[in-house]
Amino acid sequence: MSSKKITTGMVQMGRRALSTPPARSVIERLGLQSTLSRAYWQLLFRTSGGTHTQQVGSVSTTFHASTADDFRHYRTLVDERPVLADLLSRLEPDDVFYDVGAYIGSYTCLAATALSEGEVVTFEPRREKAMHIEANLTRNGLQADVRLEALSDENGEATFSTDGVAQISETGTEQVVLKNGDELVETGEVPPPTVIKLDVEGAELDAIRGLEATLSRPECRLVYCEVHPTFLDEYGADEDDVLTALEECGFTVETIHDRGVEYFVRAEKQ
Repeated sequence: MSSKKITTGMVQMGRRALSTPPARSVIERLGLQSTLSRAYWQLLFRTSGGTHTQQVGSVSTTFHASTADDFRHYRTLVDERPVLADLLSRLEPDDVFYDVGAYIGSYTCLAATALSEGEVVTFEPRREKAMHIEANLTRNGLQADVRLEALSDENGEATFSTDGVAQISETGTEQVVLKNGDELVETGEVPPPTVIKLDVEGAELDAIRGLEATLSRPECRLVYCEVHPTFLDEYGADEDDVLTALEECGFTVETIHDRGVEYFVRAEKQ
């Protein structure tokens, strides 16, 4: 066994020891939960070299992270494993998959691994995140069209806040490009999708409105959308607006995973 595996195993053993009821009681009393969690992921990130092979169902992809937070994301899938498992199980070999709001590319890379004949189009407006996606695609010998754009109901530019949740904000510091999805499809810049994952931190309705014609096509059969009730009002929308917009495009909508304040719906054409 390599020294890396031994060290990683020791880190995980330490975490299990701290997870016992007596240890948890002391940690909670001292308010050390977040401090110890950060230390754990930092240690695991370093001992693993930032590399983790993630398997969801029969699909396996190796990710390399540049930070402990990204490593945690790749390793835990931030409680989105049930959604990814459902999505990957429903992909067909020749699907065209859109990853809208790709972040660091967990969905992009796993879908690209699964699609032997299809295509992946990834929308991630932040250059640093898009570079991480492209690097992991290259490491795995995968292909995807990674676009530095945020899908919206209009073309233009906006600023993104880079502190905490990535959202369009007047006080943001990162300039991003907004694109109307229907126009991209109509002009042939991107192929029409058959499956879409949408995670845009409150801008769900804007993205859906910009894709209304595309979503209404019969070949677009599946949409996985993370709904953010606490952020939607910042974009002048609510949950019912998002669900109704999907239904008006011909989908039957079902909640498939609850992650606390956010939840995922699967919109499917019968």
